Amino acid sequence: MKLFTRRCTLLAAALLVVWACCLSAPAAQAEPIVEIIINGRQIVSEVQPVIVEGRTYVPLRVVSENLGARVTWMEEERQVVINWKTETTPDLPRTSGDIPIILDGQVLKIPATYGKPFINSQWRTMIPLRAVGEALDCYVQWLDQSYTVVIDSKFQLELEEQLEEQLEEQLEDRQMLSDLAAYKTNLKLMDGSVINSASLTGQDPSSYGSEQMEVFKKYRSDLAKYGTDITLPDGETINAADLTIMGKPYLNAKQLNNWLHQNRARAGSTSSGLADLSPDLAELYLKIGAEYGVRGDLAFCQAAKETRYFLYGNEVEPWQNNYCGLYATGAPRTGDEDLNGADPSQVWFMPGVHGAIFATPKAGVEAHIQHLYGYATKKDLPAGKVLVDPRYNLLTKGSASNWVGLGTRWAPSFTYGRSIIDYWDKAY
Repeated sequence: MKLFTRRCTLLAAALLVVWACCLSAPAAQAEPIVEIIINGRQIVSEVQPVIVEGRTYVPLRVVSENLGARVTWMEEERQVVINWKTETTPDLPRTSGDIPIILDGQVLKIPATYGKPFINSQWRTMIPLRAVGEALDCYVQWLDQSYTVVIDSKFQLELEEQLEEQLEEQLEDRQMLSDLAAYKTNLKLMDGSVINSASLTGQDPSSYGSEQMEVFKKYRSDLAKYGTDITLPDGETINAADLTIMGKPYLNAKQLNNWLHQNRARAGSTSSGLADLSPDLAELYLKIGAEYGVRGDLAFCQAAKETRYFLYGNEVEPWQNNYCGLYATGAPRTGDEDLNGADPSQVWFMPGVHGAIFATPKAGVEAHIQHLYGYATKKDLPAGKVLVDPRYNLLTKGSASNWVGLGTRWAPSFTYGRSIIDYWDKAY
């Protein structure tokens, strides 16, 4: 009985010692799991990469197939065959070595410094990571801190770069169309049709050809020097396309004449002041413009643009009183042109002369105002007014209610109307 008690005591003491040792001994360190990421996607496989003698080895089949290659084990030849860039398996060459690997019909030669392929305990072929990069045209990377093998196909990266570039181009093209839309101006397409740029809002760039997109790029570049918005003399900021032809003037005759005088001097006028402009054209434009409800101050600036600040030098001459180039189309008149209902006592043509001829400055200004009125509204001429504009009845009435809308209509240039606003904007 005493012997039994003693044995139990010794056994209990031994168990206490073992239990104490278990508490104090460090836990066994498990080998970290090496992960594989191929073309940005984590690969789940029962065969994991391993590190042997400081070199990383990856499972050949897992990597190759996830890169798009076809891997076949040739039992009779005891060879691994990889079809990477070929679909067929040619006559296999005789090989030597422990694990012959045939890539697209050629023996894959792996330098000894890379490591030597081997078959693991799961009967899977393991290949040095560095060899994968050269064999399958990849970028390979070993991330030591996270124990991760990163493999990126060069072809895949190039494809992604191309897609990224295409996406950037698409975004740029969409932004370009959005920029053009903000100008709300007329644009002439390559097929000859005219659209208002506002219709480009939300448009898919792919609906236009590459050549048309190049034309759009030039349009945006030409418009960029003007900007979309303007600040009115009263301090309000609006989109330039919202400045209507019809309406009250913002500037008075003195402001217009001061602006004109400064620009005539810069343009090389030899006259002293505006003595050669008789009667006062600024006053005429404001007065007649008010009778038609047309902004006379902007019409005056348009006339200044057409005549090079009334210094002329192009087709039309000062004595013609033709301030906006009516019928000045690049070819001299025959004298037999139809006046289209205009008063022949106030306007006529002469052989060899460019453009229409008006009897007085007042008639020339009124013809200009009538032409703007015809673009801006479908209404008849105000009561009691006599037709002086020989092109009035040829207009598409109401086709341009704002100054920007004169682009591609009054003149071929799509920036024509915006440039008139730019002239006027500098007058105050």
